[in-house]
Amino acid sequence: MFGASFGIISQALEIYRKSLDIHNRNVINANNPDYVQEDPVVESFAPVGINFQDVRRDQNIYYVNLRNAKLSLVRYLEERSGVLENVEGIFQELFEGTGISDYTNRFYSAYLDLMKDPTNEGAKNELYNAAKSLSDFLRDKSRDIDALSNSIDYSLRDVVSKINELNRKLFNINKEITVMYAQNYARGKDYKNLLDTRDKYLRELSELININVQQDELGRVKVTTSKGFALVDFQDNYWQLEFTGGRLYWKSKDGNDVDITDVLESGKVKALLDAKADLGRFKSELDSIAAQLISEVKLPRENSGTWYLLTNLSDPTQPLSTYGLDGDLQFYDASTDPPTLLATISNYGTLSLNDLANAINANATLTSAGFSATVVTNPDGTYTLRIDNAGSNYSVVDTGNNIYESSPVFTGTDSSDIAPVSTLRSDIDDIDFSLTDTFSDYANTWWDNSKRRVSDFISDISTTQADLKDKLRIESALLESLDRKLKEMQGVSIDREFMEIMKVQRTYEAVAKIVTTIDELLQTTLNM
Repeated sequence: MFGASFGIISQALEIYRKSLDIHNRNVINANNPDYVQEDPVVESFAPVGINFQDVRRDQNIYYVNLRNAKLSLVRYLEERSGVLENVEGIFQELFEGTGISDYTNRFYSAYLDLMKDPTNEGAKNELYNAAKSLSDFLRDKSRDIDALSNSIDYSLRDVVSKINELNRKLFNINKEITVMYAQNYARGKDYKNLLDTRDKYLRELSELININVQQDELGRVKVTTSKGFALVDFQDNYWQLEFTGGRLYWKSKDGNDVDITDVLESGKVKALLDAKADLGRFKSELDSIAAQLISEVKLPRENSGTWYLLTNLSDPTQPLSTYGLDGDLQFYDASTDPPTLLATISNYGTLSLNDLANAINANATLTSAGFSATVVTNPDGTYTLRIDNAGSNYSVVDTGNNIYESSPVFTGTDSSDIAPVSTLRSDIDDIDFSLTDTFSDYANTWWDNSKRRVSDFISDISTTQADLKDKLRIESALLESLDRKLKEMQGVSIDREFMEIMKVQRTYEAVAKIVTTIDELLQTTLNM
């Protein structure tokens, strides 16, 4: 009888000690965000007293998934907004005198000042310096964007490596849970540390990529992207991602890699991919600003030997009259007095740009005098006509006032290589004074075109950033609300735990006294 009693009481003491350990563990981890409160489940078990049935985790997997999805979105917004802050810093539009608008306006102001006073040496120097500063600025910012884009590539490879490592860790956790379940089932399935570690990894993975999680009765998890691409199976496998060629691939076990770049929804990896796309768009807009300067801006010249159609066209095959251009094109030999008219191309508005160039090049009189015509494809995708003649005694007169002796201010193809033409200083000294008013009018049009492109560029950066910050503010508040709700559901209540500890402690002490009493009875019985 005494032996059976001792066995029952000893088991009860062990169960209450284990219960105390669980409650103490709750208290110790009260501030751990990945910790889920657990409660020992102790039930009566006739005829041997009590039995330790289970360790119940107060976890709500639905809210955990909801919180992790919101966490993934917030990290996406934070990361992408952070990249845009770097872009804003590159262009410094908030600091007067240092932004792209300032450099552009300085250049056109210098151009117009020189047209007002073409003999002013200070105005000449200012135009040259403004052109150089603007092109230097554009090249520098192009390099800065490229450098930032390259750094994103590095960050993407790092993030993908972390995703793959977390997938591997979760797969290993699943295997450990299988083993620990078998070993601990009779003792209440107590593998709390594995489940907390699992939750920690899931939270970390959610910050990097948007995931869906399913949990089985053992606590193992199956993880997929929000669009269903498997990352971790319950126990059989896990999958890897690869970033290459600017795209993100899911590596199938059959060797057929799948491009999932465009099906991701949130997480840091999606933020970096979208930020890289943002940079590509900004770079294109910056290239457009540079290309417009290279394609449009010309100086009126006296002795350049080149004549340009100053209106750029979108289609060289359409009649020039489509663009409101017409007139007679007259070619002169000025070596005689008066100058000799060599040829006239009348009503060129009926011709396309290609046809006009062909007409000049097909005229034997003009070609023998050294004239040639070229349809120029501009960096901005438009077309213009350039007429060349190296002889100083030849000239071209356009009665339609569309073609003038002139030369470009800038050379290059885009923002990466824009520069003042190598002859700009001497070109400025060769300005045709009779055309300064005409070119002032053109310059105002060019300036308006530049302003529009610059405004669109700055607006794209600022509105994209403002939209991200607004969403981040809202989603961060929702995440905080979910975190609070989750803490209420599965977090540790210190007051409750201390009450449970005191209750179990009193029960433990009471049972321990029974041992003392039985021992005294046993001693009394033996001494009788």
